[in-house]
Amino acid sequence: MAEIVAAAAAVHAPQLLSRPSYEEIDKLDNSTDALHAFGRVLDEARPDAVLVIGIDHLETFWLEAVPAFTLVISEECEAAYTQWRRRKKIHTSLAVDLLKGVIAQDFDLTYSQEAELGHAFLTPFEHILGDSDAPVIPLLVNTYLPPIPSPRRCYALGQAIAKALADRPERIAVIASGGMSHFPGTARYTAPNYAFDKWLIQETAAGRYDDLLGLTPVNLDEVGESELLTWCVLLGITGGELPGNLLSYQELSHHGHGVIQFLPGLDPAGEHAEQPEQERLARYGGHTFVQDDYVYYRFPEPRSLPLNRFLRQIITQTDFRTKFVDNRAGAIAASGLDTDEREALAADGFDRLVELGAHPLLALSAWQVVKNQITTAS
Repeated sequence: MAEIVAAAAAVHAPQLLSRPSYEEIDKLDNSTDALHAFGRVLDEARPDAVLVIGIDHLETFWLEAVPAFTLVISEECEAAYTQWRRRKKIHTSLAVDLLKGVIAQDFDLTYSQEAELGHAFLTPFEHILGDSDAPVIPLLVNTYLPPIPSPRRCYALGQAIAKALADRPERIAVIASGGMSHFPGTARYTAPNYAFDKWLIQETAAGRYDDLLGLTPVNLDEVGESELLTWCVLLGITGGELPGNLLSYQELSHHGHGVIQFLPGLDPAGEHAEQPEQERLARYGGHTFVQDDYVYYRFPEPRSLPLNRFLRQIITQTDFRTKFVDNRAGAIAASGLDTDEREALAADGFDRLVELGAHPLLALSAWQVVKNQITTAS
């Protein structure tokens, strides 16, 4: 049976790649130091393959197709974020067996032999795997395009993966790339739910996951935690009882950066051991759920497709982005968008774009890459 020799949940924020001067660089350093620390764990564990469970920020599949779960089974993959790129070999035979084994359990799984991955993969490729020659198996989970799968469904996928690996001899590492609380591109961008993060860190330290797995996708939307779905897949693979040891948690103005190691286990009496019962944080960090539908990441209505396509071109097409930066007025005039959308593109920030139907991730990412390109040019 395949052996899980290392497992961690890890932040993948794009600022860990771009390191813009307006961020808190010391906190970015703390996050990357923790990623590098887990990278050294992998170096010692020497896995035969690394299953990287990441997400799609509308970079890979776009609105032409929105699969819930996708396994990449090509011979190589490339992850990119603006000018940063890194290629990795894929353990193709293991990936194909995994695909067949999961589908044989009546778990529908999309696969791709031609998927370009985004920063959810590039960040662990860069800061955890680095120049390691360990092949990867990329698995994408839909977390930002409702309807999204539930935590329990993701946990069940992890269980199916573990069962599919039962007859394989490889030593496997698992990275769940995502989290913690943040609301990129929304009106709550600067108001993460740090209290929920701290409660979750407490629960992982104790190996308690029932409350997390009992949440709904709408609950996750409410606290900015939809990326925890990658964690739920990891928990299904490892059995859902292992405690997680905190390597780093950083409160940035817009994001709780967390890095938690599940395997190999650390000293249970260490700095991040479970606190005495009377000191336990309130359930969900004291948060009371009130939403009955998605608020921050809503279903993208088809009428907003042209605007979202324009924003995605800014993010993913270097020539298109350069033309936009060099002559914003001209690019907007030629867009074919309506008056309100053109005015929103010409304005600073991204709130108005979101009000008009832009997906928050696309609105924020387009703003970020344009700002970074202007800053670099100056």
